[in-house]
Amino acid sequence: MMDRQALLKSIPDGEERLLFAKALDQAIFATKRRQPAFSDFMDRAKCARFAERMRGLRDLNVVLFGGTEDCERQMMGFSLAEEELAEEEFPIKIIKIRRKSKKFGQADLSHRDYLGSILGLGIDRSKVGDILVAEDTAVCFVAEEIAPYITAVLEQVSKTAVVAEETEGADAVPRRQTETKRLTVASLRLDAVAGEAFHLARGKVQTLIGAEKAQVNWNIVTNTSHQLKEGDLVSLRGFGRFRIKEIGGKTKKDRTALEIEKYI
Repeated sequence: MMDRQALLKSIPDGEERLLFAKALDQAIFATKRRQPAFSDFMDRAKCARFAERMRGLRDLNVVLFGGTEDCERQMMGFSLAEEELAEEEFPIKIIKIRRKSKKFGQADLSHRDYLGSILGLGIDRSKVGDILVAEDTAVCFVAEEIAPYITAVLEQVSKTAVVAEETEGADAVPRRQTETKRLTVASLRLDAVAGEAFHLARGKVQTLIGAEKAQVNWNIVTNTSHQLKEGDLVSLRGFGRFRIKEIGGKTKKDRTALEIEKYI
């Protein structure tokens, strides 16, 4: 039996507790109706925290998915424990938005431009997942129920005429652009590595970390001395993100060699 109130009390933040309550309602629906149910899109860190609290519940299967394996925003899918929940069952549609004319309009439309235009249609942010921007186009993961509305109504992004159409398959999703960089750091502390990766003064990075603008593997980290390891994904709001691909040996100056994959 799911103790809803006890689970909610484990979330101290009021806004986050409300999101968790909505997800719990879908989990309860799945177990009572014996059919899959899904949350809205949430950032990956919240999904992971919520899933951790619910995975100990008997008779409940929890799966996270956002459209592709590395999506930053995901839905939580719920089903009975004995039933598999495939990614294809998630109510997620892929919308491709392309410039109507390559000769006219803004050539460098950003993630903010696409998101702002979609939300400007009166769509709630929780219905929109990741938006991957490529040359002249963007691919958006959205909740199934709003896909027909977007394709019918979205005609402009910023001041650029566009066409929005539903598409399918991994071929439609642009690869996230990355570049490999080699650097050396005084230590594997979060502030030291992030400072080198983003070319920021250590004091500036420490301020950002203290302001809860740093994440490691999608979880907010406020400890500037947090030790990083191979495979960790680090993001600093406003500056980007990178993954630690390899930790090497010591240099002659007793610094640690690193290879990182930086998202561009």
